[in-house]
Amino acid sequence: MTSKIIPEAVWPHEVEKRCRMGLFDKFKSKEEKAKEAVEAKAAEAKEAAEAKAAEVKAAAEAKAADAKAREEAFLKRNAEVKAAQQEKIAAEKAAEELKVAEAKAEEKKVAEAKKKSNEKYKLAVDGDFGPKSIKAVQHILGCKEDGICGTETIKAIQKLVGADVDGVWGTQTSKKLQKFLGVEVDGVAGPNTFKAFQKWANKELGF
Repeated sequence: MTSKIIPEAVWPHEVEKRCRMGLFDKFKSKEEKAKEAVEAKAAEAKEAAEAKAAEVKAAAEAKAADAKAREEAFLKRNAEVKAAQQEKIAAEKAAEELKVAEAKAEEKKVAEAKKKSNEKYKLAVDGDFGPKSIKAVQHILGCKEDGICGTETIKAIQKLVGADVDGVWGTQTSKKLQKFLGVEVDGVAGPNTFKAFQKWANKELGF
């Protein structure tokens, strides 16, 4: 094919025309093409990096959310366990308080019944250790209630106060009784000793 020769006079106009038609695109410099390729590659790399970053961020957020959920579940479980323990302690305390209250009520009931049944044995604290006082002591010690301070009664008293159990009321028995009652220990069982003995008897009888 023979190239058409462009007259020198029309050259500038023809060149401009052909440039507008894109006939000179193939003459782009290698540098421009290389630059475009680099830019395209950079754009592709940037897009890939952004996608990777978004993926990493999403994974981190999911992990953080899972950790938070686990922590909340752990705290909730701990709170439930603590509440259950406190409830158990409260229930045990209430049961113990009820038990104590019932025991006190029963103790009071027994004491009142004892007091009522022992009303006839209540003593006047006058230091006179006569038949009524003796009967009261005999009742407390489980002896025959005859109002006579005989051998059986004396032995029971001696056993109570830690004296020699021989059935004979002597100085040793008086001293042991006085020590037992917390009064002056002189070996003479007089009014003061028997007043203390009567007070002790009344206390044992529930008065």
